[in-house]
Amino acid sequence: MQEENLRHLNDGADSGQKEIFTEKPHQPSQPQNKYADFNEKIFKLIAEFSDDWISWINPDSQISFMSPRCRLISGYDPGEFGDDSQFLKRIIHPKDLNKFVREESKMLEGMNFFSDEFRIIKKNGEVKWISLVCQNVYDINNYYLGRYLCIKDISDKMSPNVFLLNKETLAKEIYDDAEIGYYEIFYDGNLKSANKIFLSMLGYENIGSLPNRVFEEYCVLNKEKREEFKSHLRKNGRVKDFESEWIRKDWSIGYFRESANTVTIGGVLQPYYQVLVHDITALKNAEYAYLTALSKKRKIEELKAEFLATMSHEIRTPLNVIMNMVQLLKNESGFNESVETNHSIKIIEEEGERIKRTIDLILEMAQLQTGTYEKIISEVDLYDDVLKQIYKSYSARAKAKNIEFILTNKILSPKIIADKYGLEQIFKQLIDNSFKYTTSGKIETTVYMNEEEQIVVEVEDTGIGIKEEYIPFLFEVFSQEDNSYSRLFEGTGLGLAIVKKHCELNNAVVDVESIKNIGSKFRVRFLEKVKEENSAL
Repeated sequence: MQEENLRHLNDGADSGQKEIFTEKPHQPSQPQNKYADFNEKIFKLIAEFSDDWISWINPDSQISFMSPRCRLISGYDPGEFGDDSQFLKRIIHPKDLNKFVREESKMLEGMNFFSDEFRIIKKNGEVKWISLVCQNVYDINNYYLGRYLCIKDISDKMSPNVFLLNKETLAKEIYDDAEIGYYEIFYDGNLKSANKIFLSMLGYENIGSLPNRVFEEYCVLNKEKREEFKSHLRKNGRVKDFESEWIRKDWSIGYFRESANTVTIGGVLQPYYQVLVHDITALKNAEYAYLTALSKKRKIEELKAEFLATMSHEIRTPLNVIMNMVQLLKNESGFNESVETNHSIKIIEEEGERIKRTIDLILEMAQLQTGTYEKIISEVDLYDDVLKQIYKSYSARAKAKNIEFILTNKILSPKIIADKYGLEQIFKQLIDNSFKYTTSGKIETTVYMNEEEQIVVEVEDTGIGIKEEYIPFLFEVFSQEDNSYSRLFEGTGLGLAIVKKHCELNNAVVDVESIKNIGSKFRVRFLEKVKEENSAL
């Protein structure tokens, strides 16, 4: 099948066209003995550690190097292409062949660099997208050294939207990635050689501007870590993506990611090694800034939680006295709601209960945020032990509001290992929210098993719904869609934040679907798979 594809590809090429990989560009070519001076060891070292398929074609149109990544991207071993400099034309997809030939023509007309996206057919017949960068390379005397090709697998990025990205931007991004620091250094710490990119990473213009001291001792910050790096290199012959800290010329700290390998010439291990360097200082500084900000945020959250816990305690104590006095007044006055005084007592009692509920939520949130909440893990039947009990406690409220209240179980035995109190809080808050925001229609709670064999509980209502733009903020502390003083519904914005915290403690996730003025559906999914005997009812 693949041979037929390749024959079809070759037949589709314009036989009158010159080949980009077989014709030399219209620039002075270098004598055979000079282009061989190209530092192949640096090029091969870069290519070996690259995630891209990199090739080098000599002026005589012979392939002098092809990186191992060739196998992962094309399915072919480098040797299967042999010295055939037309190897790409052999695997370019027929639909992209004309475009590929047009780019060849531009190179022959004097263009030294091009990049574009093409499809290729792998050895197993699979179609992949690649981004190709092709560059003619000359030395300082304008002698032609050869052609550099870099192929990147972009199949996972070629969605319809990504495909429309500016191609020049993509090409520049790939080309900029080639700006890699390189140095050779003796095991005793003396620098043997370095390119300008690496020196500029340290703030130096050239090797002559370095301090006249042992390079490694002067520039490497952590000496113990450096010895670990060299020990690993001696043992394994290479090190990849080792992160290290360096002292720059201005005494600031630079963070580098290094890949190194030992050097062997004629079977003899050399007293120095080669290193490729990526400067990750900006990335590390951003990480440290983020962690610092996160630490400050957590400290603020802890202080806030401690404050709320203290204040809640101070409020609860006099509130308990007030509520006890209300009960005494009710008992002494022969409570009757029709009497004006007793009606006032009832208002005091209802508002007192409202304050008590708010304080309970604040105290619980404070415990969850400070990590002082202690969960008790046991086997819990979600339906019998939790949902049925909540259903009974809300049945009278449903009758009073003339709302259809439904509880359905579709699992034979919905048992999980969890904190029972936490589960009660999750579904009390969700069902209470549904009653708060639903004035007609129904509230339905359903237990079922999804395709991943996970237990799911849905609480669905026909209430006022939630605006789409507010949903991402729904589970944040003190978050409310309507924060105005004239809002129609009471609440602190703590209930759903508590739901999320208890879900996290019980290996569950909560999400929501909602349409404004239509209703909402909250879904709690427990991540552990249920036992096999749980078949659908």
